[in-house]
Amino acid sequence: MTGKIAVGGITKVEDLVLVKMLGARSGQGLAGRALSGLGLKGINISCVTSFTDREGLNNISFAINADDLDQTLGILQSMQDELEIGKIDYTPRCAAISIYGPHFSQRPAIAGTVFDATGAAGVEILLIATSFSTVTFLTNADQADLAIERLHENFLVP
Repeated sequence: MTGKIAVGGITKVEDLVLVKMLGARSGQGLAGRALSGLGLKGINISCVTSFTDREGLNNISFAINADDLDQTLGILQSMQDELEIGKIDYTPRCAAISIYGPHFSQRPAIAGTVFDATGAAGVEILLIATSFSTVTFLTNADQADLAIERLHENFLVP
C-alpha cells in the first residue's frame, strides 16, 4: 500500500497566458459580456475564476492560448470603458496542470494534497479552477514539470 490517493490522471497544457480583468463595477454583466465576446471571436477560454473584492468590484481571471493574446487584449480594451473595467493585466508563459478522477467532489483532501505538494516545492499558483472531477491550476511554464513531479509523488496515477 502506497498511501497515495488514486486519481484518473494528470494533464498539462502549455503556451497559455493568464488574463485578468480587475476592478470592474458590479452590475455590468462583466463575465457574460466579456467572455462571450471573446468566444464569439473564436478565442477559447479555460480555467476561469472570478471574485468580488472588499470594495464590491468584480475581478475575473482566465487562461487563453498565447497566440490569442493580441486579439484578446484588443477585444477587452474595446469593452473597458463600457464595462468599467479598472485594469486589464496578463501574465505570459503559463501552463495549466489538471489532476482528475471520479467523485473528487465526494473525496476530502484532494485539493489540499495538490497544494501542499506544490507549495512545498515552491511552485507558484497563479489561478485555481475546480469542477466535480478536476482540480486545475495555472503556474509559470518553468515550474510546470516540477509541479507534475510533486503530484506524482503524492498521487497514484495510472
